[in-house]
Amino acid sequence: MMLQAKINDECLKLYNDLKMSKGTFSNKRFLVVKMEGGFIEIDQELSNNYDTFEALTNALPENHARYIFYHLEFEIPKNAINNMNGCAYSEGTRSKMMLVTWNPSKTSVREKFQTAGTSHFLKQNFNGIFLSVQACSLDEITREELVGKCLAYVK
Repeated sequence: MMLQAKINDECLKLYNDLKMSKGTFSNKRFLVVKMEGGFIEIDQELSNNYDTFEALTNALPENHARYIFYHLEFEIPKNAINNMNGCAYSEGTRSKMMLVTWNPSKTSVREKFQTAGTSHFLKQNFNGIFLSVQACSLDEITREELVGKCLAYVK
């Protein structure tokens, strides 16, 4: 099934600002969007009312999907080893764009199917996403979990 959705122009502009840490996103690290009536649009309440990712995740709805573009900054620890080729990473700060798909278990079956198509659509239309994470519980999207997933892929 092909997803028929349109992206609100403001979404693309704000996503690019987030990716480049410009404007209102010079200190903020996330943008929350939702599917509403065939449009991908900003969830104003979640995007604007929370300053930290932890506060945002605690406010996510229990019965509706959301998509979070998250600009994650993390430190590469000393002596981190790349398991694939045995090379040591250079330590220091890294910054990666992530798409976190929030799809809690109380979401309707119809919305769960729509979420899968929407997530794929977002990855195709928003450039620069390093990693996509799907979560149905809060313990799957803690900062530690997300950093761990990034470290598994970063070179």
